[in-house]
Amino acid sequence: MAPDPDFAERLRRLKHLAARRGVDTLVLREPATISWLTGGRSHVPQTLDTSCADIIVDVRGEPAAMVVVNAIEAPRLRDTEFADLPLAWTTVPWWEDRTGSLPVGRTVGSDRPGAASVNLSGDLAALRRELTPYQAGLLGGVCADAAEATTAAALRVRPGMTEYAAAATLTDELLSRGLDPIALFVAADRRAAVHRHPLPTMTIIGERVMLVCCARRSGLVSSVTRIRCFRPPSAAEQSAYRRLLDVEAAFLNASRPGTRLGDAFTAGTAAYAEHGFDATEWHRHHQGGFSGWHPREYLAHEGSDDVITEHSVVAWNPSADSWKVEDTCLISREGLRPLVDDGHWPTLTVAGRRRPDLLTV
Repeated sequence: MAPDPDFAERLRRLKHLAARRGVDTLVLREPATISWLTGGRSHVPQTLDTSCADIIVDVRGEPAAMVVVNAIEAPRLRDTEFADLPLAWTTVPWWEDRTGSLPVGRTVGSDRPGAASVNLSGDLAALRRELTPYQAGLLGGVCADAAEATTAAALRVRPGMTEYAAAATLTDELLSRGLDPIALFVAADRRAAVHRHPLPTMTIIGERVMLVCCARRSGLVSSVTRIRCFRPPSAAEQSAYRRLLDVEAAFLNASRPGTRLGDAFTAGTAAYAEHGFDATEWHRHHQGGFSGWHPREYLAHEGSDDVITEHSVVAWNPSADSWKVEDTCLISREGLRPLVDDGHWPTLTVAGRRRPDLLTV
């Protein structure tokens, strides 16, 4: 792994946050925060929202970081995930709770604080939400590779395969590109109309298949939805999918720096009725929200008061009438930029952006 060119910049951002909140030490325990700082994986099982290590950042002088970890994980983290980073290490026996090695008190802030420390969970979430230029470049690579993997998998899937077989194909393509699949859905035919989160089953694929994944590398997540049709879609089906892209465009157009997330959500959900869908269609599935270090940092709704900022990431996923569309987008001063594109999947131009069409070859 090449040295991280802006690790020191992220430490400086932590120092500024600490000064603003009146603390001199930060304890980072959230996997997303640790990935934001290090670019590495701090999990062991993919299914747990806990880290196998904590990081203490002392900002009383030049900021410095120390990893607190058990003896099982320390060698692996040193050699792989946190290699080339200027970190100090405290190692504890695997049978001891490492919490006892973490500082507490009124001058200690944390994203998972105990009763004796300052709660900085919201501050740290806002801090990591704004990607550095280096992180934005990494995310672009994650999204391009996830798009390429999904295209390759869709071209390998055939009628008669089970959803599980299609999921295995997509997993193979993701892992071969160094991407961890952290969410994986497959829907044969119209099963997407019934189940908005279609975990794969032994259902046989017939006329079409929807492939959905959230893929992660360097802590950064790309969300992708693509649909392949094995018979030409009817005019009504094409119209419904095209109108859904218009709904997505309303979400994307509203996602601008300085806009409240809840207002972007409201603009998008209002577009369902404007484009011929049931006005309450959005009640049947969440519509997305901030992304980057999570598939969704939290599910956006009308009351979401966080403000969309430059260099933040959103992933909206409107769905209706058995169709679904999804992408991962970077917010910039010049405008929102969709990142999930490999140059091979067929596209339509919607609101001036290249958006995924239905693959019918």
